[in-house]
Amino acid sequence: MLIILAIVILLGFWALRLMEQAFQRQEFSRMLAGTLVAMAAGGVLTCYFLMSDTLQMLFSLQAQSPHSQELLSDLSWLD
Repeated sequence: MLIILAIVILLGFWALRLMEQAFQRQEFSRMLAGTLVAMAAGGVLTCYFLMSDTLQMLFSLQAQSPHSQELLSDLSWLD
C-alpha cells in the first residue's frame, strides 16, 4: 500500500511540475503530458482499489468453500 501511495504521490508531483512548465512557456504538449500523467496516477489508484476488493472477496471464499483451495493456491504468492 505504501509503495503504491508513494508512486501516486510522485506521479502527482510530476504532473504538477509539467503543467507549471507548460503554463510558463505556453506549451500545449507539456500540458497534455501533465494531464496524461495525472490520469495515470488516477488509474493506478483505481486499479489498486478494484484489485484489493477483488482479492478480499476471493480470500473470503476460501473460508466458505472447500473447492476454493484449488482456485486460491495459485494466489498464495500475494500474501
